[in-house]
Amino acid sequence: MYIYVNQIVVSNMAVDYLFHQEFVLSIRNKIPHKATLAKTITDLLGIDKDAVYRRLRGEVDFSFTEMAVISRNMGISLDAIAGIENLQSKPSKMNISRQVNPTEMDYEMFEGHVNLLKSIMNEPATKIMGSGNIIPHYLYMDYEYITRFYLFQWNQSSGNGDALPYHEITIPDRLLSLQKDTCKYARYLSSTLYVFDYMIFQRLVTNIKYFAKLRLIKEEDVALIKNDLSVFIDNLENLAIKGKHEETGNEISIYISDVDCDTNYSCLKSNNIQLTLFCAFLLNAIVSFDDEVFNEASAWIRSLQRMSTLISVSGEKLRAMFFDAQRKIIRTL
Repeated sequence: MYIYVNQIVVSNMAVDYLFHQEFVLSIRNKIPHKATLAKTITDLLGIDKDAVYRRLRGEVDFSFTEMAVISRNMGISLDAIAGIENLQSKPSKMNISRQVNPTEMDYEMFEGHVNLLKSIMNEPATKIMGSGNIIPHYLYMDYEYITRFYLFQWNQSSGNGDALPYHEITIPDRLLSLQKDTCKYARYLSSTLYVFDYMIFQRLVTNIKYFAKLRLIKEEDVALIKNDLSVFIDNLENLAIKGKHEETGNEISIYISDVDCDTNYSCLKSNNIQLTLFCAFLLNAIVSFDDEVFNEASAWIRSLQRMSTLISVSGEKLRAMFFDAQRKIIRTL
């Protein structure tokens, strides 16, 4: 059997060789540093480094299963390598994870994102850009009762098992540690920019009140969430005043949009990675490593930024008014 590649007739063996070479080139482009690349693949595949280096040198081919694991975790499109991706189709993936009672596979997905943040934390010119009507997970996961509410809300709508009342939602220590690490490593990125919907806290408080009326959240739990939100608002205002993370000194810019933010976007950029997240089902995300998708999402966030008010460092009067308004909303709980 023969197939055409770039209008040249070649055998299956030649096609396999070209495909493998292109795959190796793609992963090298993602992580140019040889030692870092070898360690990353070793961790992903659970094989020793010598076996990894033999594959990178072309002495042994990656199996299809190995390529699938690597491409899934590194955002590489096997379709694009095979030359069957068209201009209107951009590679993306969606990991639907069990946020309550997570499985080992779910933990691996969480750990993959934490490891990504950890791998770029010391790179120069890294940045996060985000916009939306939900508090970014890079901020709220440091607060247990707020995080538990988002887990609870997700559980009410998900198809993974029976819906649980708030007091039965628990965060395993392993997951709690990953959540804390997510926030910690995000603070090491060089710059952060968030555009918040002006109704972001009103929507959250309205949702909490709704479930409380249904007696799915006890009064004592509402009080715990309320206290977490009060602490969160104080810390967010302090971030806005200083314009930087206290632990790392890295820049953070906070804007309040003057128009509705109907969708939640997040863009993560480092020397070798451009990652775009589109929030779906509250806690899940559609992920794309495609540069064009990143540029489109970044442009959209920038356009919202132009229709927003900066409250970090400057705009003292507007900043004070905004945070005073949010505290009044939270006190209604």
